[in-house]
Amino acid sequence: MDVRLVRVTIALISISCNGPWNTYTAPMTNVRTCYKWSGLTKRIPMKIAVIGGTHGNEPVGIEVMKYLKQNKPKGLLHEYECFLGNPRAYEEGKRYIDTDLNRSFGKNGERKGYEGDQSAELVKKIEGKFDFILDLHTTTSNMGLTLLLNNDHENTRNAAAYLKELMPEIKIIEGMRLGEECPYTNNMAQAGLTVEVGPVANNVLDSALILATNKIVTAILEWDFKGNIDLTKVEHFKSVGEYKFPKAGQWYVHPSLERADFKELHPGDPVFINMEEEVLGFEYDKAIYPYFVNEAAYLNDNLVMTMGVKRDGFN
Repeated sequence: MDVRLVRVTIALISISCNGPWNTYTAPMTNVRTCYKWSGLTKRIPMKIAVIGGTHGNEPVGIEVMKYLKQNKPKGLLHEYECFLGNPRAYEEGKRYIDTDLNRSFGKNGERKGYEGDQSAELVKKIEGKFDFILDLHTTTSNMGLTLLLNNDHENTRNAAAYLKELMPEIKIIEGMRLGEECPYTNNMAQAGLTVEVGPVANNVLDSALILATNKIVTAILEWDFKGNIDLTKVEHFKSVGEYKFPKAGQWYVHPSLERADFKELHPGDPVFINMEEEVLGFEYDKAIYPYFVNEAAYLNDNLVMTMGVKRDGFN
């Protein structure tokens, strides 16, 4: 495009924003609005925050961030910045130091100790300055490639749908607490995804999961958040509750449930087994889909699994 045409186009845009094109310094969100008013809605860059190490014993995302920092891949549409979520926990190989960083944001967040201070630092650096967040995690449970949605913003749902179209093996989960109710890192921006990949043991670098996570991140950094995506036809799981271990006795996850994430579980199906090989069945009023089954991080909370229902599209 001729430089003069570029200047004329931008000047016309700036008129609707009450300022000359070469001096306008409004936030990125306002600039995008101006482009939209002018009919220029294609390939507008956003600012994306990539967070790894929110849990210090999940290094896969940190490896992806190292690559992004060192190599700066060419051809990416969006501006991005990488943030190490929990530096001290990463150094010590722990999930957290004092409290879970990924429960420390928004109005329902628990801000205590080291993670409380770290969440405040991240809020200063990210909140109001980025349009989208990618928070990179791993699971010990058999989650495969999973996207967790913690808000119902259009960009969040569109991004998840686009990634599933690109990588059909991806599962999409919409959480129970969305938007302001959610205490996760994604609370710091209006849109974003929590990427969960597994199974992998804590503090282990799995090359297949590193490559898959990098593919997901790169795909979002290249994508223009446009396209003909019919959200009413996007298969996903909606979390409806959590299931806990029995309060009494020494029970374990039944072998038929172990590694059976996203496989339908019916009332009466085996869930627990003990050393005498006695079995307890699933006590619930309907069939569900389990995930985060026997997740190591949740055992302290006595949680066996998260329960979800399958939906064929977003409302």
